[in-house]
Amino acid sequence: MTLLKKLQWSFGLLLFFFVLPVIAGQLPFNKQASTPIKEPEDKQVVYAATNLAEQSALEQTKEETKEETKEATKEASKDQTQAQTQDQTKNPFKVLLLFTHSQESYQPIVKAASGKAAVYDEKTNIYQLKDTISKHFSTNGIQTDVLDVDVMKELKLKGKTFPYSYNFVRPYLAKRLEEQSYDLVIDLHRDSAKRDATTLTYNNESYARIAIVIGAEHKNYRWNTAYAESLSAAMNGIVPKISRGVISKSGDNVDGRYNQDLTKEMILIELGGIDNTEVELNRTIAVIGKAISKSFITGKQE
Repeated sequence: MTLLKKLQWSFGLLLFFFVLPVIAGQLPFNKQASTPIKEPEDKQVVYAATNLAEQSALEQTKEETKEETKEATKEASKDQTQAQTQDQTKNPFKVLLLFTHSQESYQPIVKAASGKAAVYDEKTNIYQLKDTISKHFSTNGIQTDVLDVDVMKELKLKGKTFPYSYNFVRPYLAKRLEEQSYDLVIDLHRDSAKRDATTLTYNNESYARIAIVIGAEHKNYRWNTAYAESLSAAMNGIVPKISRGVISKSGDNVDGRYNQDLTKEMILIELGGIDNTEVELNRTIAVIGKAISKSFITGKQE
C-alpha cells in the first residue's frame, strides 16, 4: 500500500469515529436515553381540616352540647325531686299525737305564765305544746294529727282518778285508729325526774332529755320496742345522749301496755322533766322531728 493510500485510510477512520456519536444521537431508539429525567417533585400532602369559620362553629356546637347536657341533668334531677315530693304529698308520713296525762306541766313555764310553781296546771301544760310539736314535725315532712281530748279535764268532770287515765282515753284512741291509719302514734308525757336527770348541754345549748317507755305486757311489745329503739338511736345521732334510752315496763303497780296493744307503731315519750324550760323543750321537739324523718321517712322513700 502506498503512502498516499495509508493517509487516506487513516483520515477516513478518524472521520468515522468523529461523526458516529452525532449520528447515534439522532436515532429514534435512543431518544429516551437522551431526554433528561426530571426528579419527582415533593408534593405537600393536605389533610382534611376546617377553616376558621368552621372551627368556630364546631366549638360553638360543643359548648351548646355541654349546656344541653347540663340542662338535661338539671331537668332530670328536678323531675326526680318533684316525683319524691309528689309521692310524699300523696302518701305523707302521718303521726298521731295524744296526751294521756294532759295537764302535766313544767314549773318554769307555769311560773312565767302565772307566777306560781306547779307540776300540774289546767292551762299551762304539755297538752298546750301540741301546736309547737305539729309545726316542728311539719318542717320535717310529717303530717300531724292530734287526738283532741283533754283527758285530765274530762277525768275531773266525770269524777275519775288519775290512774284511770289510760282506760279513759282508750276508746277515743281505738275509734281514731279504726277511722284512720298512722305511721306512728306518740303518747307524750312529762317526766317527774329533776333537772340534773332531764337536762343536757350540747354545743353550749341546753336540751330537755327524753325517755321512751314501752309496755311489755302485750302482743305488740316487740314491734313497739323496735320503733322506740330506732327513734332513740336517731335522736342520739343528732344530739348525743339526748335520749335516755328505751324503758320497758311490766309487773305490779304499772300499766304494762299503755294502750300500745292497739297498734304496733305506738310509743310513749317522756319529754323532759318538771324543771325544763320552754326553750329547752322546743329544741328537743325539733330534734324529735328530725329523728322521725331520719328513721322512718328517709328509709321509707329509699
